[in-house]
Amino acid sequence: MKNVLFTTTALAALAIGGVASAQGISLFGDARLGLGYNINNDGSANGDEDLRAISRVRFGVNMTGETDSGITFGATIRADNARGGQGDDTNGMSAGNVFVSGSWGTLTYGDTNAADEQWVGDIPGNLSLTGLGDLQETFFISNGGSFGTDNANNFASNPFARPTVRYDFDIAGFGISLSSNRDLTDVVVGAGYQADFGGGSFGIGVGYNNYKSFRQTVGTGLSVCEDGAGGLTTTCNAGDDVFTIAGADSTTEVPEGEQWSAAVTGDWENFGLGVVWTQADSKSNDFVEGAKFGTIGVGGTFGWDAFTVGAYYVNIYEGSERLEGYDGKSAYGLTAAYDLGGGAQVAGGVARTFGRDELFQGGSLIQTDQDADTVADFGIKMAF
Repeated sequence: MKNVLFTTTALAALAIGGVASAQGISLFGDARLGLGYNINNDGSANGDEDLRAISRVRFGVNMTGETDSGITFGATIRADNARGGQGDDTNGMSAGNVFVSGSWGTLTYGDTNAADEQWVGDIPGNLSLTGLGDLQETFFISNGGSFGTDNANNFASNPFARPTVRYDFDIAGFGISLSSNRDLTDVVVGAGYQADFGGGSFGIGVGYNNYKSFRQTVGTGLSVCEDGAGGLTTTCNAGDDVFTIAGADSTTEVPEGEQWSAAVTGDWENFGLGVVWTQADSKSNDFVEGAKFGTIGVGGTFGWDAFTVGAYYVNIYEGSERLEGYDGKSAYGLTAAYDLGGGAQVAGGVARTFGRDELFQGGSLIQTDQDADTVADFGIKMAF
């Protein structure tokens, strides 16, 4: 995989060696204002069961160019993601992306989809103002994702999943993508087919990710209980009074493993529908216990005139070992939007988060329980 990516990169670099022409720089942005129930300003659940004002504004830059030989190149960065105006740090480019493209395909570096996410994607149906925690998003390990901040669970939240290096090639509706992570240790493949038919379109996508072990720092607090001698211990048993020390970080190793994913999507006239499945297995070794999870999600939209309504449902049909507390949990939402024209729309929704059960293994507390929350938002979204 490394040789393929290095060779492709070298060829792309040679291809753009000529004088560039047709350069362009354009700004883009979005903003929102409204009300949120039981959520933080970013849409994630906070459990406070309060109503609060929420707002956000973001803008960024698109840059494009073309060489004399017809090779296109460009970059995108959002201002809120830039570090000192650079969009990267010593670990690599974790925000923004850079690409070169020609008849041989497209090569993209930076904060971009891995190959499996590129072709499988997420289910439709979330039209809410803030995203309400984006519970409909697929749990791709390749993008540094996990079970979401609403549950404060960071399994497989790989700090070095970015920058991603991805190569894409497509012809006549068929496409394939190859990608890897920052250290070029993971092998990710995605493929799919998209086509139009009378009054609509459909697409299928599959993905595979073979990832190596990595270490992550979890900053969600340290769970402790009294040790019976006037002190505290992290070894807690069922029935103990457990509380969390805020701000205490812990480091966890996630063993190597693999993830499969697949999706079927389509739209016909005013209807849109998508189904996404994924299964991941992080293998146990002599030192660390792994984990498995499997999810299935379905979502859809229906629009008429300026109105669109959406709904989604995601079920964790398997959660084992360190993820056993999520086994059988579900999240769902109902959302709607009204197009005002000119890039503005009224949007809102209500959703129910996954929640999780308290989990003990070997007499030790692995994770505390988390009740499912009802969250909601309403307001105006603007795109510029």
